[in-house]
Amino acid sequence: MAGTEASPARQPTSKWLSPMEPTLALYRNLFANHAYVRSLSQGAAFLAASLIAIVAAVSFATTNASNYVADLVLRNVGPYNMRFGFVYGTFALFAVTAALFAWRPNRLPFALKAIALFLVVRAVFVSLTHIAPSPIDPQKPAPFLNAMFYGSDQFFSGHTGMPFLGALCFWHMQQWRYFYLAVTVFFGAVVLLGHYHYSIDVLAGLFITHGIFQIACWMFRQDFALFRSSELAAAKKPKRAIRKKIDTWVKARRKGPVLVPPAIPEPQPEPFKLQAVGDPSPPAA
Repeated sequence: MAGTEASPARQPTSKWLSPMEPTLALYRNLFANHAYVRSLSQGAAFLAASLIAIVAAVSFATTNASNYVADLVLRNVGPYNMRFGFVYGTFALFAVTAALFAWRPNRLPFALKAIALFLVVRAVFVSLTHIAPSPIDPQKPAPFLNAMFYGSDQFFSGHTGMPFLGALCFWHMQQWRYFYLAVTVFFGAVVLLGHYHYSIDVLAGLFITHGIFQIACWMFRQDFALFRSSELAAAKKPKRAIRKKIDTWVKARRKGPVLVPPAIPEPQPEPFKLQAVGDPSPPAA
């Protein structure tokens, strides 16, 4: 009809952007929320302060380091050249974790605060303990990497504690829980085989990290609820086939033989007969 403008047709979403539409919508909704922006800013500031604290603690511990000590595990294993996994494995883990947080921005506030709390607690332990690292292989990486990864910050191991913290945070997602647990085992083996940490640093780091996670959940309850808000409630872990067979076998053995008595037919009630009774006939004359 003349004088009537047709409404513009909606542009189809690009096939490259369609998988990202939920993420982009989540970014728009969250950054329009002032409470989220405030919490995210607090997490970023807390993380920046914790980075300053850990750098200062490592520098202090390295400057005042004493002699190295004997260790039962390190005495019998290595040292081996594990620098590639120790250095570049850290960068790879950082990239994967950053992608997980970027894909779901609701995870960012709690993640920043939990990591910052981890670094602050580790800075306290590092500044209290000034033990020199065990002798390692003579190969040296670039000076920048050497300053980042090879100080006297022994207790406790950040390479095992940080991925374990990731496993605790993603415990409700089975695939990522197993991924971070596997990375924890990997880095635990790397730091022991390369003599980058003592065995007590690795073992104690797991317990301390669990305590840090519990404190973070208590201090940042709302952020932790937001962290897990993008996923549904964790499904119950299905039983494995072997477990099902064992349970079935046990239940079958627990049930004793049941003796079924022979069926006895129940006596049927006799049918009720209704007889009509007439008036008595008059006596004959």
